[in-house]
Amino acid sequence: MHAGEIETSLLLHLCPELVRVGYRTADHLTERPDLLVLGMRGYTDSGVIGQPSLATASKGKAVLDSLTTSFAASLAVLRNEA
Repeated sequence: MHAGEIETSLLLHLCPELVRVGYRTADHLTERPDLLVLGMRGYTDSGVIGQPSLATASKGKAVLDSLTTSFAASLAVLRNEA
């Protein structure tokens, strides 16, 4: 959800210097039924909700490539090219 596998993977690919050294041991899994009421602080002190330990730079590259490809069609519509 936040600072989990996908976000951490993207950062490892794009800006690895921004990823904290301890991300491999920072996993924090929790149900969050009242997230809109309690906010993140109601569920985590570290700001992590997810499994950053599963993150890799290669996953981040794959996610970014997929998002870029997926967005191309939307961008074409915005530019009136479709």
